Amino acid sequence: MTTATRRLAPLLVAGVVAGLVLAAPRRAAAISLDHRGEMKLGLRAYTDVRIGTQRMGDEDNPLTWPRSPAGHVRQSRYFLQLKFDHDLTRLARESTSWLRLFGLLNLDDFGYSLQYRGEFEGIYDYGPSEFSDGGDKMRALRLDAPNAPPISTDRLPAKFISDSVDRLRRRARHSNQLYLAYVDMDKGPLSIRAGKQILAWGETDVFRLLDNINPLDNGFGGFFIALDERRIPVGMVRASWNFGQLGPLADSFLEGFVAQGDVVSQVPGIPSGSPWSPGGFGFPRPQLLALVPEPDFWDVRGGGRFVFTWKDVTYTLAHYYTYLDIPGSQFKLPGAKDGLNTARYDNPIIAFGRYPRVPITGASATFPVPSWYTIVRTEVAWFKNEPVSRQGIGNDADALGAPGSPGYRRLQRQNNTAGGLDPFVYPGFLDLARQNPSWGTVLQLDTFNMAIGFDVNRFIRWINPNQTVFFSAQLFYKHYFDSPGDLVLPVPYRNLPVSRQLPIVGTPGCDGGTRGCMLRPRLFHLEDDRFTNTLLISTSYSGGRIVPSLGFLYDWAGPRVVQPGVAFVRDPFRVIFDYSYVGGPPTSEIGTMRDRDTVRFQVEYVF
Repeated sequence: MTTATRRLAPLLVAGVVAGLVLAAPRRAAAISLDHRGEMKLGLRAYTDVRIGTQRMGDEDNPLTWPRSPAGHVRQSRYFLQLKFDHDLTRLARESTSWLRLFGLLNLDDFGYSLQYRGEFEGIYDYGPSEFSDGGDKMRALRLDAPNAPPISTDRLPAKFISDSVDRLRRRARHSNQLYLAYVDMDKGPLSIRAGKQILAWGETDVFRLLDNINPLDNGFGGFFIALDERRIPVGMVRASWNFGQLGPLADSFLEGFVAQGDVVSQVPGIPSGSPWSPGGFGFPRPQLLALVPEPDFWDVRGGGRFVFTWKDVTYTLAHYYTYLDIPGSQFKLPGAKDGLNTARYDNPIIAFGRYPRVPITGASATFPVPSWYTIVRTEVAWFKNEPVSRQGIGNDADALGAPGSPGYRRLQRQNNTAGGLDPFVYPGFLDLARQNPSWGTVLQLDTFNMAIGFDVNRFIRWINPNQTVFFSAQLFYKHYFDSPGDLVLPVPYRNLPVSRQLPIVGTPGCDGGTRGCMLRPRLFHLEDDRFTNTLLISTSYSGGRIVPSLGFLYDWAGPRVVQPGVAFVRDPFRVIFDYSYVGGPPTSEIGTMRDRDTVRFQVEYVF
């Protein structure tokens, strides 16, 4: 088998928890707009409704905001995608207009592609009150803090509420964009594509190793939306040179790209009040201001890969520079304002989400095992200086200490300012005599990443006497080098009470003065060695019209996903029904999902 075999696996596999079942074998084709077939129009449109069958915001995810009872609609999504392809090869050769300039190059293929995408989320207009009337919910909220202005208050400021509601409605309700716009040119072994586009490398699904070129947008459905639907196009020029047979190497080609650097996943990001905001990230925190400075346009992404087949094994060697989806954290603790340096709405802690450019070096190998009817996919990648975050270590009472005090020195030894997300263990954070802002730094570590996958087609007659059953299993592994041992995702799970030694928030404290106020963030822990398994099982009945599937995802730290579903296909329509269960402890990316138990109904039209 050659490169065609290598490409078969990702075409057969859908995201295990992405929310889409295995694509049906019969797909409606784009329609031709002219008799020569040089202009083609494709359309994909769907509407879906997702309903929660479990309360969102219970003891499993206490900081969830807004809280949503079981039975409430969590998604009412409308999606429209129009794709227009125009083959200009003949016109370039025959035209007497400016296209003749390209005709002089005698290109083998020349054309362009445009794609419009429109998205709308209806819950903010006609959904349950926790989403459509978010301002009222925020005005009724009482924070776990003493009501002692100007130092502390248990109410959200009016301007904070109005800004949050405006931001939510502006970012999360609808999106209209020219999604793709690029030109294709082929001449002999050289192929060039220039414009706004997507480039996907690697051999994995669900989690990305070599496939970190385009950022992801989780704002319209988070992890439940298919990976291909979440990729953000970027302005890019990519070129490939097809060598064909190169000594003992077959189907070999070299591909390189350069792309703009000022597009990252968290801009604009998921606003507070969205059901897709992970963990307690969207909980109203007026004393904390999150900012995400974008990289410069000219701080480009770029790199290359060499692909070849040798003895029925297709190899990829790749090296590129990119920006990962999860930023590093840098805190700026406030200095004195009006004589007070306590963090509050008008003098907040500023949490910068920093995006350092990360070099990634890796390789993949894909090969068939015919006797097992199996395709094996393997991939390894080294991430150099990946941004990471820490929980922070120490006693928050030591943050009262002035420079030079024993408590100050104890926190200094923990190096919490490098990537730490608990400001209460920053040296001198609660020293009332501190006048100047205190800055943290971004922590960056090298990581080793590996994946192995198996795609198997088997006849299991008692399940399906007419069609094979498809199994796709993957194992992902990640190791952090020189870890401080308290790595976390930059997402809070719950708040912890502060020390009773702290003034005002500790003594007299909260809950009738019996405990310190719950202000310290407890974040989602990450193991230094992470293992995750995925499994997808699917088959088809009635000539491909009924496609059931069952997806599993298990993180060895405990979080898990189970997703049974079925698709009914009658071109050009598809009807999809599935159920998603998320369980386990608050750790890893899967543990941050707040909507733990949902059913989805989707109707799709494709040509």
